Amino acid sequence: MQQTLVAPDKIPDWIPGQMTLDSSPHDWKGITLKGYHYDRQEVAIPLMRDYMIVAYDGAPTTMRRTSGGPWQSGQVGSGRISLLTRAEQSTWAWAEPIKVRHIYLAHDSLESTAQTVFGRDPQSVEIDDQIAAEDSLILASFQMLETELKCGGIGQRLMIDTLRSQLAVHLLRHYAKITLTEDKGSAFSGAQRNRINDLIESRLAEDISLDDLAEATGLSAFHFSRQFKAEFGLAPYAYVIRKRVAKAQEMLRQGKAAHKVVALDCGFSDQSHFCRTFRKIVGTTPAQYQNDT
Repeated sequence: MQQTLVAPDKIPDWIPGQMTLDSSPHDWKGITLKGYHYDRQEVAIPLMRDYMIVAYDGAPTTMRRTSGGPWQSGQVGSGRISLLTRAEQSTWAWAEPIKVRHIYLAHDSLESTAQTVFGRDPQSVEIDDQIAAEDSLILASFQMLETELKCGGIGQRLMIDTLRSQLAVHLLRHYAKITLTEDKGSAFSGAQRNRINDLIESRLAEDISLDDLAEATGLSAFHFSRQFKAEFGLAPYAYVIRKRVAKAQEMLRQGKAAHKVVALDCGFSDQSHFCRTFRKIVGTTPAQYQNDT
């Protein structure tokens, strides 16, 4: 039976403390910042959904950790960080009250970053716990996230996305062990090609998303995009546009529908958008094309 992984908002059920920071109301994608004051305690860390990075503030103290074997220990305090992997049980103990900040990084964020970095889907991403590491980039990430939480401002979502990606790349470089899937080349199966074309043809008048197309093949969006371009010679969006223009050409040759209707039936937002796109691809306007056929 598969066990439920614990989300950041549920961690206080296992590690009781006084909350001092919380980014959850801001709905940051793939990353959460929290802060706590903890009394001395020994706690069993649950199977967490996300990777937890801990930054310590205040005087040095000894942190101890075990995952069933011998206890390990390290000196933590201002300038030190701990790293706890996801989906793994461990026990941590400290003898004095501590003030900490936590960054929770979603596994999906780390996986999608690994896809971009390595150009292939990762079969597994493993990160070992760190008790008392020194890492200036991670500490800087804490500070920037806390500034965004307290001050915010224009472009906050872009800033958070940038910090999340930077942190994910850093963890992959310095703390992760990665196993990549076998590179199976760029060929879709015949069934996959048929599903792709059937989906596009049946929904040309709609807004077809990359996720819709990827789901039809059973691939991740990243892997689908890479494989699609290798096979069809165009990015998925460009391919869909050409299919829309081809359908428009067919309707214009039949000469039964007004150009406004052709535009809507072929998935263009308006007639002006239709005319611009048609001329760019075909080399002439829809009216000229219709007159010439």
